[in-house]
Amino acid sequence: MVTARFPGAPDRIGRLPTDHRGFPVPWFVSWRDGTPHFPVIDAAKLSLAWVNELCWVCGGKLGAHRGWVVGPMSLIEGATPEPPSHYECAAFSVSACPHLTSAMARYSDGAPEHVAQRNISKLRSEATALWITKGRGGTPFSASGGTLFGLSQPTRIEWYANGRAASGDQVREAIAVVLPTLQKAADNEGRTAELERKLQWLEAWLPA
Repeated sequence: MVTARFPGAPDRIGRLPTDHRGFPVPWFVSWRDGTPHFPVIDAAKLSLAWVNELCWVCGGKLGAHRGWVVGPMSLIEGATPEPPSHYECAAFSVSACPHLTSAMARYSDGAPEHVAQRNISKLRSEATALWITKGRGGTPFSASGGTLFGLSQPTRIEWYANGRAASGDQVREAIAVVLPTLQKAADNEGRTAELERKLQWLEAWLPA
């Protein structure tokens, strides 16, 4: 099964409910009065997904290879607030989801920013990465009153912008957007050298 609006969607995506526009509603999205509220997260599903190794996008059982959808900030810091998905579900998301393909996407009515739990590192720039791992791929830890997942070494990293494979220039521009925030935090916390090491490591994973 595929969606009418996205005929090339993976079967797992085709089995998801759709909204009035024909967009598949990811498993993690919160519903209220029968209406999905993008991109508000159903907080109860966070631990459910991790403990039971369920795909963050379709809710199905994960296999060996997993895709973590992260923005430049999370990628540089090596941690993200969202658990992984099937690779094909993650790849579909970064190609089709308005909140991942455009930094200007609007939120659902009734989903004010102060209650919308979301990965702000993806929303602040034009580029999104798929951090691909084998096995669990991360370790949860508490941070700022919530949960983050420390990312394990990737088997590969794919970059996307505007729903397509990103160029090196697009990725570097996206990194430039978040870098001042990261540098300020690193300086305040005495982690400047650590940040420099992370940036050097990242160079090997950027598009040509």
